Amino acid sequence: MFLLSASFEFFKDILSASDVPRRFSGAVLRHSTRVLHGDARKTILQQMMAAGLFEVFEHQVICEALETEVLPTPLKPSLHLHISLDDNNVDAFVNGTDNVELKKEEVNLFYLEAINVAIIPQGKHCFFHISFNKDTLFYLLKRPPFRWLFSDIRQKVQEAEKNMGGMINAPRQVMLDAYFMMLIQHIRHCRLNELATIFYREKKCILMLEHFIRQLLPQKKSKIALTGDDVILLDSVKKYIKRNVQRSLTLQFLCQQFDISTVFLAKGFLQLNGISVNHFIHLYRMESAASLLANQDLPLNSIPQAIGYSTFKSFAAAFRKYFNCSPFLFRYPS
Repeated sequence: MFLLSASFEFFKDILSASDVPRRFSGAVLRHSTRVLHGDARKTILQQMMAAGLFEVFEHQVICEALETEVLPTPLKPSLHLHISLDDNNVDAFVNGTDNVELKKEEVNLFYLEAINVAIIPQGKHCFFHISFNKDTLFYLLKRPPFRWLFSDIRQKVQEAEKNMGGMINAPRQVMLDAYFMMLIQHIRHCRLNELATIFYREKKCILMLEHFIRQLLPQKKSKIALTGDDVILLDSVKKYIKRNVQRSLTLQFLCQQFDISTVFLAKGFLQLNGISVNHFIHLYRMESAASLLANQDLPLNSIPQAIGYSTFKSFAAAFRKYFNCSPFLFRYPS
């Protein structure tokens, strides 16, 4: 589940279910059912979005009571990656018994099987989580450099299955960062054809799960102190990448453009954005490609050069590797 603070535009002025912004509801509520509870103290909008190997769930809860009990129940026994963004901590009980405090700005992995309980405070909340089966998790864990985590996490999954639920990453903590937030926004704002949307969301869920697993690895790299001016400078680098994605962008080239050291750019960018410079360049190129492919008026042969590829063949190979499908599917779904 994912708790979204009221500072986000989705719930800025929501007082009832009908107040969900049209732009948001048009993208997601098509998959939803609306539940108005009989006591009129809470309104719940339940949504599920298909994402290939994953399912994306987002539930809006509007509570009028000081404390409201909700009963999150998985559609089937599965793993759930839960991200909390609410200003308040939430008391939850896995299977109604094992107490877990869902703290703000934490990311946790649960195995859920039966009815669970969450006590949420008065206000407007958004619960977000992705669900998947253990084979998907184990497949990712077999990749380097995650392999050494495989045995430990598999054992915890087995214990959770035996107990009909549990937190897999306990006692380790994974904190929310800018990269998690970016992936969530990508999932929310996808505007592709129906089939392409499934491939797109699946890729974002894979990236989210990989990023979560990566945070469980020992963090050997020390952080650097970033001043306000440093943050502004690094943000300028990100904007430059977006404006010049068609150019041949490298770490060294960017350092020359901004007269900064490679160590500062590499460490500072990763620390601030939760993603390396090279990873961000590739991600933004693929994001741009998806957007350009959705534009039916744009010739296909103009897309590779617009995002930094010399030939359509090299672009198509990179696109297929990233999204696990051909760029033609994003343009021609049938």
